[in-house]
Amino acid sequence: MNCRTAEGMVNRYINHSLSVEEMEEFLDHIEQCSSCYDELETYFIVHEAMQQLDESNEGTVLDFKHLLEQDIRKSRRYIRKKKLSRLFAGIFICVLIVALAAFLVYLMMQMVHII
Repeated sequence: MNCRTAEGMVNRYINHSLSVEEMEEFLDHIEQCSSCYDELETYFIVHEAMQQLDESNEGTVLDFKHLLEQDIRKSRRYIRKKKLSRLFAGIFICVLIVALAAFLVYLMMQMVHII
């Protein structure tokens, strides 16, 4: 991924509208590119500050950099969880296909014995 693509994805990341694949690629890029990370950090801080104003939490001071780090960790966990669920779904489908094939072989063997 190049910087231009990553910068175009910042708002979608903040709004949690990236696909799992896009999010993983985006996070991989910003972890390697300090310029894009800084861009994300700026937009994230503005977004979070605006939300704080909307929620009118007077007197609450937040560590926005820490919130961004937490958000990135949360996104990484989400990616791992999605990948694991896809893996388990794939394994389940394979097991199901093998079981169905074994059942069909069993039925065919039974038919041969009947004839």
